[in-house]
Amino acid sequence: MYGDGDGAGSVDQREGSDPVDLPSILAQLDEQTRATQRDAVRTVRRNVREQPERCMPTVPKLRQLLEEPSVDFNDEIAFCLAELAEESVNDVVPSVDGIVSFVAENPSSAAVPDLLRSLETVSSEHPGAITEHLESIVPALEVDDTRTRATAVVVIGRAASEVDTAAGETVDEIRSSLEERTRDDPDSSVRDRAEWALEQLPCSPPCRVDS
Repeated sequence: MYGDGDGAGSVDQREGSDPVDLPSILAQLDEQTRATQRDAVRTVRRNVREQPERCMPTVPKLRQLLEEPSVDFNDEIAFCLAELAEESVNDVVPSVDGIVSFVAENPSSAAVPDLLRSLETVSSEHPGAITEHLESIVPALEVDDTRTRATAVVVIGRAASEVDTAAGETVDEIRSSLEERTRDDPDSSVRDRAEWALEQLPCSPPCRVDS
């Protein structure tokens, strides 16, 4: 179900592909001029679906740009990271901290749906890489965008199995937020995903077994 690759979000932005001059792109990403960096990111975006293996070395530099507060093309960076995660999730795992930090600080940003798509891909193979960040992802459950809420629920549900049962307060906070989604979310797909995610959470000690 949602734990086995059921993508909550999908993007159809295939564009014409330019030949990838990787050394040039990497050099442009290192430039201090935002316009030059933006052009490089857009070149990656145009090519990432047809030549993802050529674009993969840009991941660390894309992550660095995402962490810079003055960058105003984060949505394009996010799209590239999401596509590259689908090609090689292991190459994007080191970027989880930066991705989560951006989501937590900017939950309503246009970049968040694709950043959560990256986390969704990571959580399908490396849920433990997400577990320590679950509290930071919870605010994304409150945003207006349905796709963002749905993807956030799936990420939380997949990583929930790795949560330490001793982390009672964390589990309780996440459970409360998911329960609110099951009751109050206006979208049925989000409510269904939230019910599934609740089933993945460990019980907080002391656990009770109903007879």
